[in-house]
Amino acid sequence: MEIPFYQVDVFTDHIFGGNPLAVFPQSQCLQEEYLQKIAREMNLSETTFVYPSSMEEADFDVRIFTPTQELPFAGHPTLGTAYILREKGYITPNHRPIRLNFKVGVITVWQENGKNFMLHPPAKTLHTLDRSEKIAQSLGLNVSLLDEMAPIQVVSTGLPALIVPVKTLQAMQDIVVNPSILQEVLQPLGVDMIYPFCRETLNDKNTVHARAFAPTLGITEDPATGSVAGAMGAYWSNLNDERVINMLIEQGFEMGRPSLISVEINKEVGETTKIRVGGETQPVFTGSLQL
Repeated sequence: MEIPFYQVDVFTDHIFGGNPLAVFPQSQCLQEEYLQKIAREMNLSETTFVYPSSMEEADFDVRIFTPTQELPFAGHPTLGTAYILREKGYITPNHRPIRLNFKVGVITVWQENGKNFMLHPPAKTLHTLDRSEKIAQSLGLNVSLLDEMAPIQVVSTGLPALIVPVKTLQAMQDIVVNPSILQEVLQPLGVDMIYPFCRETLNDKNTVHARAFAPTLGITEDPATGSVAGAMGAYWSNLNDERVINMLIEQGFEMGRPSLISVEINKEVGETTKIRVGGETQPVFTGSLQL
């Protein structure tokens, strides 16, 4: 039996940039025991498996796997999966938007100006931490390089991450993660990813420079993290008084996979803050799994 799959690069305007993703759009043919094995074989940050919808409110059910475990939600798999479903004819061209059912609930994805956008679940700030030597050491930095002008917080829009402000772009580029110390920092928080950022950027048009590390998920470093970009947008909005904020997050440059993530935050009085995350997607490979 041959089962088709596709690989795309998400959050980039050219192939071999952004964050790669494998999409299996006919996963009803796969036994449960194969899903984690396939994700490990693909060895990408994430692989998605698409099924017929189990509910009227969604067009498809989608499951996301890293090389080591299943995730309830992730950003670039959401956008990349929607791209494949539309481009490969799994949904009619005039069907707008696409509704994908994940373990966190239904996420809506639509096209706008050549990009795919998704509406994130509401953000939650789960923890606020003091600056500490251990957090700095987990990144291979001196504590003096952590930016005291912004908080260290765990924020989630479905996938929680520890957001750590760093003072300079040079310090960001010098980060070398210590996995054992990082585990000591993250495990008590129930978090798998650390997300350092700084306000200094490679391109003046961009808002922040970010990196993301999740060794326990099998992700040594992630070139573009859409789910945490939404959390970063909520975090950033709490540092600013503007009701409408547009961010551009640059990520992946240290890996040679430059990525650009658009984040839009709309703070309406008396309403839940709306977070939209988007970017471009590029097709790379078409293949088939032999079972």
